[in-house]
Amino acid sequence: IADEQEAYRAVSELYQNGHRRIAVLTAAPDDSSISQLRYLGYQRALRDFGLTEHPEDLICAEDFTIANAYAAMQKRLRSPADFTAVFAIADDMAIGAMRALRESGRSIPEDCSVIAIDGLTVSDYINPTLTTLCQPMEHMGRRSVEILLDMVEHRGGPIRETAHTTLRTGESVRDIS
Repeated sequence: IADEQEAYRAVSELYQNGHRRIAVLTAAPDDSSISQLRYLGYQRALRDFGLTEHPEDLICAEDFTIANAYAAMQKRLRSPADFTAVFAIADDMAIGAMRALRESGRSIPEDCSVIAIDGLTVSDYINPTLTTLCQPMEHMGRRSVEILLDMVEHRGGPIRETAHTTLRTGESVRDIS
């Protein structure tokens, strides 16, 4: 997927729902992977919407796991947290953040909205269900095999395609406008 563009879209969804102080939960934002691309999309969205980027609202987990996202959010919540929404760069990270938010006494989405990117099946079974931009996994898998077979059979060279996400509206984002 176009990670930067999809991150922009996630932040835009929060903005359209009235959120003006949006935190981001990421792995290292300069790690030359999807973290960096999604963080750049977050930053670009804040700039385009005229929102201030607060350094304390950059929440860095060691990696993309639920446990490390949970720990990073717990650490952030030890200080005053004025954000009304969190953009987690991955569903697993959002799940960890949601637990930390609930344990700190914050209700989702009443006190804090959460959105992510991935579309993992499990995110549809947590409470509240996660609002997420779903990657077209089946399509991406099918196209990967087709491209690989074409390359093995010498019917073409390397191909780069971009798939688009679809928004799965869960219960983790609230309109506060």
